[in-house]
Amino acid sequence: MSHLSQEYVQHLYDTFGELKVLDDIVRHRAADDPQLPILGYPRFENSVDEYERFTGRQLDHFIDAAVKHFISSGFIPNAAETVALLAPSNLDFVVSFFALSRLGYTVLNLSLRIKPIAIINLLQKTDCSTIVHGHSPHVASTVHKVNQDLPVKSLRVPTRSDYDRLPSDEPPFVREYDRNEENGRIAVILHSSGSTGLPKPVMISHKALLTHPTQGRGMHNFNALPWYHIYGLSTSLQAMWMRKTAHLYNTSLPMTADNLVAILEAVQPEALHAVPYGLGLLAEKQRGVEAMKACKIVTSAGARTPDELGDRLVREGINLAVAFGTTEAGLLGDTIGREKGDNSWNYIRIYANIRKYVYMNPLGDDSYECVYLKGHPALSTSNSDIPAPGSWHSKDVFFPHPTIPDVWKYVSRIDDRVTLVNGEKVLPLPIEGRIREDELVREAVVVGVDESIPGLLVFRAKAADHMSDEAYLNAIWPSVADANSRAEAFSQIATDMITLIPSDVDYPQTDKGSIIRAQVYKKFEDQIKGMYAKLQDNEEGGLKLDLPALEDYLMMTFRDTIGIPLKSLETDFFTAGVDSLKAIQARRIIQKTLELNGNQLSPNIVYERGNAKHLARHLYALGKGEEVQQVDKTSLMRQLINKYSGFRKAVILTGATGSIGAHVLAQLVARDEIDKVYCLNRGDRPMQRILDSLKERRLEVTKASKAKILALTSNLSQPGFGIDASILAQMKKEVALIVHIAWPVNFNISLLSFEPHIAGLHNLLRFSLSVQAPQPAQLFFCSSISSALNTPCPASIPEAPIEDLSRASSMGYAQSKLVGEHIVRNAARAGARSYVLRIGQIVGDAQHGLWNDKEFTPSMIRSALTLKALPSLQERCSWLPVDTLATTILELAETLAASPTPLGPDPDEPSIFYNLVNPHVFSWADLLAELQAAGLEFRTIPVDDWLRLLDGSAARGDEVRNPAVKLIEFFEDNLKGAEDKGIEFETAAARRDSAALRSPPRMIEDGYVRKFLAAWMQRWA
Repeated sequence: MSHLSQEYVQHLYDTFGELKVLDDIVRHRAADDPQLPILGYPRFENSVDEYERFTGRQLDHFIDAAVKHFISSGFIPNAAETVALLAPSNLDFVVSFFALSRLGYTVLNLSLRIKPIAIINLLQKTDCSTIVHGHSPHVASTVHKVNQDLPVKSLRVPTRSDYDRLPSDEPPFVREYDRNEENGRIAVILHSSGSTGLPKPVMISHKALLTHPTQGRGMHNFNALPWYHIYGLSTSLQAMWMRKTAHLYNTSLPMTADNLVAILEAVQPEALHAVPYGLGLLAEKQRGVEAMKACKIVTSAGARTPDELGDRLVREGINLAVAFGTTEAGLLGDTIGREKGDNSWNYIRIYANIRKYVYMNPLGDDSYECVYLKGHPALSTSNSDIPAPGSWHSKDVFFPHPTIPDVWKYVSRIDDRVTLVNGEKVLPLPIEGRIREDELVREAVVVGVDESIPGLLVFRAKAADHMSDEAYLNAIWPSVADANSRAEAFSQIATDMITLIPSDVDYPQTDKGSIIRAQVYKKFEDQIKGMYAKLQDNEEGGLKLDLPALEDYLMMTFRDTIGIPLKSLETDFFTAGVDSLKAIQARRIIQKTLELNGNQLSPNIVYERGNAKHLARHLYALGKGEEVQQVDKTSLMRQLINKYSGFRKAVILTGATGSIGAHVLAQLVARDEIDKVYCLNRGDRPMQRILDSLKERRLEVTKASKAKILALTSNLSQPGFGIDASILAQMKKEVALIVHIAWPVNFNISLLSFEPHIAGLHNLLRFSLSVQAPQPAQLFFCSSISSALNTPCPASIPEAPIEDLSRASSMGYAQSKLVGEHIVRNAARAGARSYVLRIGQIVGDAQHGLWNDKEFTPSMIRSALTLKALPSLQERCSWLPVDTLATTILELAETLAASPTPLGPDPDEPSIFYNLVNPHVFSWADLLAELQAAGLEFRTIPVDDWLRLLDGSAARGDEVRNPAVKLIEFFEDNLKGAEDKGIEFETAAARRDSAALRSPPRMIEDGYVRKFLAAWMQRWA
């Protein structure tokens, strides 16, 4: 929208409200400005260098004439039926499409590539019995074959001579209908490509289809996609609605580089919309590159644009963007609106108006499936009730941007991923896209489903017909090697796992030029089986070696052939980097080289023997015909358990010098799986202050545990926290958990004074999203129950967001905590694994009973030694020991470590809130009774009487003996007229995810109050 004037944007939205049916796009433009060109098409069917532009009035006239043509052929207005349109996507198609819609029919747009059996299936599923078809022999033959199995009414599509006639005095066709009802009717039916079976119909209502026009950028465009694909249809509608001209491709001409260049030079569009195949053709010619550079925007859609092609075009100065969408849900987002200098052309930004209806579902290995939620304005189907009823799992797989939150790169379909027998998932599209860039390659297809390693089918380009297989493989190997260098080790293609296919052999492909993977696998099944049969070729070599020579041979083979130098004979193969692919390669080389006395090596021999020393002994015994020592499986199991049971991670902790932070730190470093704790602190000597805090709380830390602590002076409000860039980079590689406790506990300062700390929370959240790990780091924000204490009573506070900001206590501290909660919630919506811990009254630890006696409750109890009285309060207490809280936090982190941010009943609302209060509640009266039973002498008096005694103690200067006088203003503000507010905090989620809260300590019954008092008396005496 940034390309349009503010006035026109307002006009657009004002007028858009009048749109109720698809046909209104043309009607509005015809009435708005009769001379406004909204459609461009070649003047001659066999020419690309002269385009005719039709005004809204002309197109409206064409449509009206076509309507009358259909009526004369037996079509009935408002028949509420479906008509199939099987014809080239040209001017005749466009006019017929609008005319059928104007009559009230639902239009089933059929691809020209699908087979008769697929058309029959779509007709049956949509209750369609009429086909309007093109004039070509191919289309006529297809309709004839359909009729043999499913008799249908057929009519040839009207041509220009049928509808381009001089206007007559006959009034235009007008159909009466209820606009609100029409809005919900199906306007068009598109269909899937059929790559995993028969194509499936996708119903799109008028309302859903009309969400597309407003996504345009207001540019004259050229569209190289047919109207039976959603992107071709939607981008044309965008231009027409935005008062621009939508130019169509001449479908009577083959799509070649020369034709595309000639079209662009003739049309000179501001925006070019094409499939990656079309961009690749244009990129072959320098004139094509120059023509694309002349466009303000070049977009690619319909299939994944190879990174190599896109990067090359961007380097040429082309403003390349990708748009991503589905037939079932329309456009998801694009990369058009990037800031200047942002070259992340292949990472889409989801449109703001639909973002809340999109859930990125983690699949592991840092990939996410795009799930559309009920309420999405263009969603036309559903296939799951997870994460919420009415969801649609698209099977489209994305990677998040490494540093920019909520920006996504499409990588593949779930169906496209090649899953090896060991469970590793190969992403074929990047590999295929890079190899396809080679001018000698027509197509490349990765294979290997349920096999041990991936293979590759390479379809020769005609330019390579003169080359022998060996010469051809050598010629394309640099491209394969480059693709391997960008892929994970288990995804790399070995030289002997490539099968070459001649240039004259066709392969199944979609209208967009992309392969239909399942059909390719089926068609070339014999070639694929033959390639993998070679892996089982157990032909034995003839090389005889003694044991020392065998050891040298293995060291040399792994160094020179496998590419893994071993430090010693005892070096573990796996640890050295021998992955499953290299292990299989090594096994094949050994089998074919050495004389093994007729023995066949186990497929997993390299891993079974573990290192070169053990493998050499095994091979020597086989060659000599000696008894082979079997591996002790039980012993090996123990070794593997020990070897792979270490799951180590790093943690960021703020507030480590405070009570909660000290206990969290002590428990963190005591855990074997924690490798390092980065303690971010303000001020100098952070390590010494942390150690002093641990010592003060009697928290013993071993020397080994202490070595895990890295204390850093930092400023969270600064970008990068004000710490060394190299340390920050290391943290991004290691950190899996962030526990953010640090926050000024000052009840007197205003909300604005907390802004640096709010900024610090924001920076930590951004950091959590940028870590170089399989998924964002967890972040736990320690909030406070004070964020809800102004809720009208009685109330039960759920573990959910607090929408009414006035519910926070009047203190700036409480208000800042609620602000923080909303920021964490918004981060979770954007993909962060962030959680809110709403913490209640925290008391001393369970082991030693150490509770800071400067806090208001201990200070009040201490006043009994001087005043011999304590106030009678109508209050319920929900106390939680500080070490129990620390355990609860770490248990929540462990429970949620492998889980996505869960969704609550509302699909838009991440369930990330926990109320951390003790479920066991006791009254203030019970507390006073327990203190008296423990030997503390006092009488219970009304609050006003106690405040008068406290005021008198202050007048006498009793601050040393009675520190409560320092808090006299706080007590007066909070105790006068105080009564139990009747506010409870629900803890079901916290108890579900934390064992410590499922069996919480009971303060009175379990003796904690007496333990606190005993610890205090040792100090107060």
